[in-house]
Amino acid sequence: MATSVMLVGSALADSGTACKTSCDSDITVESVWTCIGDLLLVRPIGAAASVAGFGTFAVASPFAAMADATEEVYDTLVTNPGEYTFCRDLGDFSK
Repeated sequence: MATSVMLVGSALADSGTACKTSCDSDITVESVWTCIGDLLLVRPIGAAASVAGFGTFAVASPFAAMADATEEVYDTLVTNPGEYTFCRDLGDFSK
């Protein structure tokens, strides 16, 4: 329960204006449902992908080091899912 509260709080903390429409008019029902779907479905999947990506990186890092591609593999498996999950505004799927 505490983990859920922390995840919801962290997702909402950086997204004060994310659910506004492009012309800063009133919030529509459609944008609210987009934000709710993002919060309840996409963010948890992204968090799981971040954890799985880190585990995969831990296994693949020796092979990436032999190919001198550690930074590229880390960016692909850990950084990109993490940024998509935690740095993107709530309801913004354009990135």
